[in-house]
Amino acid sequence: MIGEHTVKSQRPRSVHDTKGLQERDESAKFMAQTGDPGAEEWSQWSLCSVTCGQGSQVRTRTCVSPYGSHCSGPLRESRVCNNTAACPVHGTWEEWSPWSLCSFTCGRGHRTRTRTCTPPQHGGRACDGPETQSKLCNIALCPVDGQWQEWSAWSDCSVTCANGTQQRKRQCSAAAHGGSECRGHWAESRECSNPECTANGQWNAWAPWSGCSKSCDGGWQRRVRVCQGLAVTGQPCDGSGEEVRRCSEQRCPAPYEICPEDYAVSMLWRRTPSGELAFNRCPPNATGTTSRRCSLDHRGVAYWEQPSYARCIANEYRYLQQSVQGHLAKGQRNLAGDGMSQVTKVLLDLTQRRNFYAGDLLSSVEILRNVTDTFKRASYEPSSDDVQNFFQIISNLLEEENREKWEDAQQIYPGSVELMQVIEEFIHIVGLGMKDFHNAYLMTGNLVASIQRLPAVSVMTDINFPMKGRKGMVDWARNSEDKVVIPKGIFVPQTADMDGSPVFILGTVLYKTLGLMLPAPRNNTAVNSKVIAVTVRPEPRVTEAQLEIELAHLANGTMNPFCALWDSSIMNDSWGSWSSKGCRTVLTDASHTKCLCDRVSTFAILAQQPREIAMEYSGVPSVTLIVGCGLSCLALITLAVVYAVLWRYIRSERSIILINFCLSIICSNILILVGQTQTHNAGVCTMTTAFLHFFFLASFCWVLTEAWQSYMAVTGKVRTRLIRKRFLCLGWGLPALVVAISMGFTKAKGYGTPQYCWLSLEGGLLYAFVGPAAAVVLVNMVIGILVFNKLVSRDGILDKKLKHRAGQMSEPHTGLTLKCAKCGVVSTTALSATTASNAMASLWSSCVVLPLLALTWMSAVLAMTDKRSILFQILFAVFDSLQGFVIVMVHCILRRE
Repeated sequence: MIGEHTVKSQRPRSVHDTKGLQERDESAKFMAQTGDPGAEEWSQWSLCSVTCGQGSQVRTRTCVSPYGSHCSGPLRESRVCNNTAACPVHGTWEEWSPWSLCSFTCGRGHRTRTRTCTPPQHGGRACDGPETQSKLCNIALCPVDGQWQEWSAWSDCSVTCANGTQQRKRQCSAAAHGGSECRGHWAESRECSNPECTANGQWNAWAPWSGCSKSCDGGWQRRVRVCQGLAVTGQPCDGSGEEVRRCSEQRCPAPYEICPEDYAVSMLWRRTPSGELAFNRCPPNATGTTSRRCSLDHRGVAYWEQPSYARCIANEYRYLQQSVQGHLAKGQRNLAGDGMSQVTKVLLDLTQRRNFYAGDLLSSVEILRNVTDTFKRASYEPSSDDVQNFFQIISNLLEEENREKWEDAQQIYPGSVELMQVIEEFIHIVGLGMKDFHNAYLMTGNLVASIQRLPAVSVMTDINFPMKGRKGMVDWARNSEDKVVIPKGIFVPQTADMDGSPVFILGTVLYKTLGLMLPAPRNNTAVNSKVIAVTVRPEPRVTEAQLEIELAHLANGTMNPFCALWDSSIMNDSWGSWSSKGCRTVLTDASHTKCLCDRVSTFAILAQQPREIAMEYSGVPSVTLIVGCGLSCLALITLAVVYAVLWRYIRSERSIILINFCLSIICSNILILVGQTQTHNAGVCTMTTAFLHFFFLASFCWVLTEAWQSYMAVTGKVRTRLIRKRFLCLGWGLPALVVAISMGFTKAKGYGTPQYCWLSLEGGLLYAFVGPAAAVVLVNMVIGILVFNKLVSRDGILDKKLKHRAGQMSEPHTGLTLKCAKCGVVSTTALSATTASNAMASLWSSCVVLPLLALTWMSAVLAMTDKRSILFQILFAVFDSLQGFVIVMVHCILRRE
C-alpha cells in the first residue's frame, strides 16, 4: 500500500539468500519487460514459405503492458524449414546452331538452324518457342530447261476415204536463264484409212511450205496436198498435188563479207556473216553470255567488233546481289540498315578494283537502287560514312575509262539514266535525316554534291553552286567555270495548305563525266559540257524565278551550242532524253554558254558536231599530221645521211649532240603518228605516251646540252670522255628521270586517255612536261647570255690557256701548231677563230631552233588533244616541217666545215 514503510533487517545475508534474491529480481524484471501479468504467448509457426526445397516459417506475439512499460525482445521470429518434395526444373534453350547451307544452289531455297532444349525435371515446364528457324537464301535464277507438254489429240484423218494421215503436236515450254531447249520431235503422224468409202476424190488443204532449199542466192520451197476419197469406183482429183516457189533470193555474203573463225579473249568465235551476232559463255569468273557482232568496214570487208560483256556479271557482284536480297528479308529496321551499310563497303571495294564487266555496271546500279529503297522503307538514317561511300561508288562507276563499258551496257538497259535517278532519291533520304540549316558537301574525283536542308523562310539570298573556295574542293571543280545560281523565289511549295513554314531539301550535283555516259542525243548532236543536276523536295511551285546556269564547252569545233535539260516525261522514250523545252540560251561564245531555265532538272550544253569530221575512231592519223611529221623526218634523215658521209671531217662534240637531237625529234614524230592509232589499246597508249613524254623532253635537253658545250668551249674547259658522259646524262638521263618520277607518283594514271595518247589535261599532270621544258628554256637563255658576253668582251676569250693558243701572248708558244685531220696543220690563231665561230653557231642555233621547237611541240599537244580542230593540225604541220628545214639550214648549209 502507498504510505506503508518496509522495515529492512540488518542481518547478514548468506550466499543462498543472495542467489534467491537475484532469481526473484530477474523474475520481476522479466515480468516488467513483458508487461506482467505478461505478454501474449507466441503464435503457432506458420506454414513453410515454399512447397519444395528450403523455405522459412514465422511466428509472432503481441505486447500487452498494463503498467505502461515497454516489452523487450522481438515480436517476430523466423526459422528455416525444409520441404522434402523436389522442386520442378523448367526446360531451357541452348544456343542456336550455325545456319545450314542453302537447300538449293539456285532458285528460292532456304537455310535452317536448330537449338536444343534441356528437358524439364520434377514436373517443370517445357521450353517455349520454335526449335527450328529458317530463312530464304540464294535467290538467283536457275537455268530452266524446256519441257515438252502433253501431246495434243490426234487430228482428223486427212481423207475421208482411202488412206490418209493423222497428226498430233506438242508444245515446248520456253527455256530460260541458259537452259537447254527440248529434244525430240514436236510433231508425229500416223496413217489412217477408210476402206469402205466410195466417193470421188477431193483435195485436202495445202500443207505448209517446206523449208527453203538455200539460205541465200535463190532456193525453192515446196508444198503438197492430198487427194482424198479416191476409191475403186471414184474419180481422181483435178489439178496438181504439188506447188513450188522461189525463196531466199537475197545475195549470199561473199567470203570477204563473213567474219572468219577467231580466237580472242580466250574464246572461240565461229564464222559469222556480217550483221549477225555470235554468242559465247562469259569468262569463268562471271555468269551470263557474251556476244560479238560481225560488221562491215567502209570498204565492205567484214571484221569482228569488240566482244560485248553487257550480259556478264562477275561472281563477286552476283554474290553481293544475293546478300542484298537477304538483307531485304530482314524485317527489323536497324538490321536492314546495318546490312546496307556493309553492302556499300563491299561494293566500294569492288568498284575500286576497276576490273569489272559492262554487266557489273548495271548490277552496281541495281544494288544502289536496292540500298536506297531499303534506307527509305526502313526510315534508316545513313551515317556520314555511308553517304561518302555511296558517292565514291558512283564516282568510281563514272570514271572516264568506263565510257566504252557504259556504251556497251546501254545496248540492253539505260543504266546511267537510272543511276541519275538513284542519286536524286538518295539525296532526299540524306536530307530527311539532317537538321535545319545543315548542309553536306561531298567531293570525289568525278562529282561534287551539295545537300542542304533549308526552311523556306530562311532563304534570303540566291544560292550559288559549286562553292569553289570551299576547303578540300577537288582541283577539277575549283578550276572549272561551271556554275548554277538557284533563285530564292523558287522555294515555294506546290500546295498552300502545308502547316507552318515548309522545309526544302536542296540537292545539287556537278558531274565531270556523266554526259559521256548518258545515251547519245539525236540529230548529230553531242554533250559538250559537264552536267549539273538540281533537285528540290518537295516539288516547288512553278514561279517566274529562273535558274541561271553557265557551263564551259569541253571541245572546240562544234557548232550551234544550246541549253538542254533531261526530260524524263518524253513519251517516245521510257527513260527520257535531252530536250531544249524549258531552257533558253541567253549568251554563248567560243568557250561558254549561259542559260535560263524555268524548272529544276539535269542540265548540259548540246552542240552540233561538224559533219565533215567523223567523231568515231578512224584508225589512221589525219593527212595533215602525216605530211607534217613526214617532211620533218625527211629533212632530219637527210641531215643525218650528210653527217654520216662527212663524219671523218666534221666529227666533234657538237656533231654528236646534233645527231642525238635529230634522233629525239624523229622518234617524237613517229610516236605522234603511232599514238593516233592506239587510243583503243590502253596498254600500248600508255607506253606511247610515256615514250613521247620522254622524247619531247629529250629534244629540249639536247638544245640545252649544245648551249652547255658552247659555254665550256669559250671558257676553256678541257673536253674529255667524262664531259661527254655528262652530255649524255643531261640529254637522255634527265628526261628519263622526270618521266620515271612522274609515272611513279601517278602510277601511270593520266598517261593516255580514251581520246588521245598524251598526258591527261586533268589533274595537273601536264606540268610534268611544261615545267621541265620551261626550266630548260630559262637555263638556256642564261647560258646564251653568258656565251655572248664572253664572245663580245674586250679581250675576246679571257682564258689564259686560250690566249696562248690564239697567239695573244708573245712568249715561246707563238710558233705552236696543231695537227688538223682535214688539212694537215693549222695555227693556234685559226683554232681560236674556229672555237669562237662554233660557239657563235651554237648560240645562233639556240636562238632560232629553241623557240621553233617550243612552238612545234605546243601545237603538237593541241593537235593531239583536240582532233576535231583542223587549225591546230595545220599549225603543227607547218611548224614541224619548218623545224626540220631550219635545223638542216643551221647545222648543214650554214656550217663552215
